[in-house]
Order: sequence, then structure tokens, then C-alpha cells
Amino acid sequence: MMRAWLWSVLLVCLPVTATAHPHVWVDSQYRVVVNQATLQRLEATWSLDLFTSASLIAEFDVDGDGEFIGQEKIDMIEVMKSFDQYGYFIKLQQDNMAVLPSKVSVLDVRIRDQMLWIRLGIELPTGVNLATSTLSLAFGDDELYFAMEPLEEGLVRLSGVLSETCTPIEREATETSVAMWVDLSCRS
Repeated sequence: MMRAWLWSVLLVCLPVTATAHPHVWVDSQYRVVVNQATLQRLEATWSLDLFTSASLIAEFDVDGDGEFIGQEKIDMIEVMKSFDQYGYFIKLQQDNMAVLPSKVSVLDVRIRDQMLWIRLGIELPTGVNLATSTLSLAFGDDELYFAMEPLEEGLVRLSGVLSETCTPIEREATETSVAMWVDLSCRS
């Protein structure tokens, strides 16, 4: 029932043709903690546009207190899991070869400044040694025409003891569904 409602809200806004503009905007960012050269997991955050957020908050913040607590949070996380069938729009490459995450989890959903905010945990199938390989990161929706836009501060946010040795380099995307790629390597 809840998944059907989410899809009905989102699909009402979807264009009929691929040339139409999207109506669901998502500010997105990868959060990478680099404490060792080999990266096994990372996180991502989404912030949905005001219209989409308002619709979902009105439906799932049952008590209207501006927070998802208890069953509200459980229900909202369950709805967000429906994006699993689209790979959560995650695009990863290791040395220009596509990489599919071994697991993506919805870690949290919150309301921030009247916007729906989602935090995802991403497990890589094998560790990526950033000292010898380049991990390329992007978001892109090939099917639903969501606009997955990087945050103003950038698509990748680095932290951790080795983050100063890392160089995130932005590059233009050739795919129409991707706003930009960031190539990440950490060489001392």
C-alpha cells in the first residue's frame, strides 16, 4: 500500500517522453571516509525537492511533529527500499569498469528544513585500493527521469585520516542521466 502510494506520487510527475524535463529533483552526495587505502564501504545522502518531500512528509509524518519516529520511520525506510530495484541510482566504476555494490541499505530518513533527507550505506563487492586504483562515482537515473544533482559543495565529501592524500577530480558525464562523475584516488 505505502509503496503503491509512493510510486503514484512520483509517477504523476514523470514525463511521458525521455525528452521532457524531470519533476523529481534530488540533491545527492557521496560521503567517503578514508582511514586506510582500501575502501570497502561508503555512504550517500539524498535530499528530495520540496514538493516531493512535502507530499511524502504529509503521508508518513502521521502525528505532524516534523520528525519520523518509531513506526513512521520504519514505514518511510520501507518505502525508500523500493528504490533498490533501480540500484538507488548509484553509478560506480573502478578503473573505468562498472562496479555494482554488493549491498545498499537505507540507514536513516529524516526531515531537515522541511525536506526529506535519506542516508544510504553502500558496501563494495571487493575493496578498492585507492592508492593503486581510481574509483569513479556518480548518480544517474536511467528509467524514472529523476534529476540526481550534486550538492553545491560537491558530489564527494571526504573525511578520515588519509583524506588529505586523496584527489577527487570532477569530469563531465557522457551519459544523459548523469550530471557529473568524480574520479577518486589517494596517492601519497
